[in-house]
Parts: sequence; C-alpha cells; structure tokens
Amino acid sequence: MADTKKIALITGGTSGIGLGTIEYLLEQKIYEVISVSRGKERLASAKERLGSNADKVLFLHGDISKENDCHEIYEEINRRFHRLDCLVNSAGIIKLGGIEKQTLEEWNNSININLTGIFLMTKTLLPLLKKGTNASVVNVSSVSSGIAGGSISYCTSKAGVDMLTKYMARELGKYHIRVNSINPAAVYTNIYIASGDYTQEEYDKWSEEKASSYPLGKIGDAKKDLAPTIEFLLSDKTLWTTGARYVIDGGKSIS
Repeated sequence: MADTKKIALITGGTSGIGLGTIEYLLEQKIYEVISVSRGKERLASAKERLGSNADKVLFLHGDISKENDCHEIYEEINRRFHRLDCLVNSAGIIKLGGIEKQTLEEWNNSININLTGIFLMTKTLLPLLKKGTNASVVNVSSVSSGIAGGSISYCTSKAGVDMLTKYMARELGKYHIRVNSINPAAVYTNIYIASGDYTQEEYDKWSEEKASSYPLGKIGDAKKDLAPTIEFLLSDKTLWTTGARYVIDGGKSIS
C-alpha cells in the first residue's frame, strides 16, 4: 500500500493543526500518514479521536528541536518507506508575554520548537524528500509573523518561518521540492492551554469573543479550514507553486 500512496509526515501530529491535518489526509485515502510528537501524554487522546483510523497512522515519538531525535525519525522512515513525499511542519508552542515579561527559557523554547525544529527536521529528512515523488514541504506559520502582539517569541519565530520557507523554496527547487507556508489567524487548538496561559474555560470564552472580530464570524477549525489548503499544497495540483505564503484567517487581516 505504501508504494502507491504518498508518504506524508506531520509534526505536532497528536493535537491541534497537526492532528486535524492527519484526520483530513486519511479521508483522502491517498496518503500513508506518519505522526511525530514529543508529547506522549496526548497519544491516547489522539488515537481515541481518530478511532479506527488510528491503526492507519504510524506514530513516532521525538523532539524536533533535538538532532538525535530527528535522526532516529529519519532512520525509522528510511527503514519502512525509503522515501518521503510530504512533510508538514506543524509542531508549535506559544507563551504569552513581551520583552519585559518573557523569560530567556520561554524565548528559547519557542524559537527551538517553532523555528529551529523546522530547519532541523527538514534538513534531516532532505535525503528522503529527494527520493520522493513531487515532494512538498508545508510550514505552518502564522499571521503573527507580521503582527507584533501577544508573544514576542512566537511572533519572532513565525517571522523566521516565513523567511525560512522562502529560503528553502529557493534552494530546494533544483531538486523539484516545493516549500510553502500557511499563515493562519486564531485556530481552535490546545496551544494556549498547554502553555498554561489559559484554562479551558478561559480559552473557550476568549475564542467566543475573538470570533466576533472576524468577517466570517468564527475562528478557524484545523481540519475544516486549514487542512484542505495544506493538502492542496501537498498535492500534484500545485507543482508550480513554491515559496508562497497562504493566508488563512477568516478575513481577520482585512478587518
């Protein structure tokens, strides 16, 4: 089956945008899906959400900001599939605060996961992407890459993701590897709860209040609103698209 399907790896694949993307890719029935996550505690809930489809996903554990973990992931994919067609770099964290409040540890954690992790994961898996068919990389950035607010480290790391996307697109074009980004506004995930910035109740209230500021009247849903664009960029429908930045924000940037 793996020989006829696209081999797709999604980081941050047990929650949020990563898990929503996995759900959507499985429904397309043309992807062999690999989930990478550093949080073992979310694995059970991810499998429960996927139901019977969980058996169709290869779950790997690893921290994408650690070189050894990335190499172990490479070895496992190389052993099983010998190539990689699609890479979705969706793992990300946030910690609210500006330069006065945020600690160096919080800054480093955000930069390491949100930016260095994409660099390291893509670099490590590049030999497998070179063997892929119409290989495509999609980086999950944010509209925060161009808006100063909320979290200094998150905004800075996402601005870096935008430039990293452009640089990799330019460099890897000679291998016919496409690299693009999606830049969403607020999406309903567990990122703020995981950071400790909000309780579930506080986050639900924040999400409801935030929705009214969007022209389309709601914040994003990972599977319904983001995953179709991610899959579009992974697919053979975008073979002449690279270095692009797809803003998916419910009209927030024009409001």
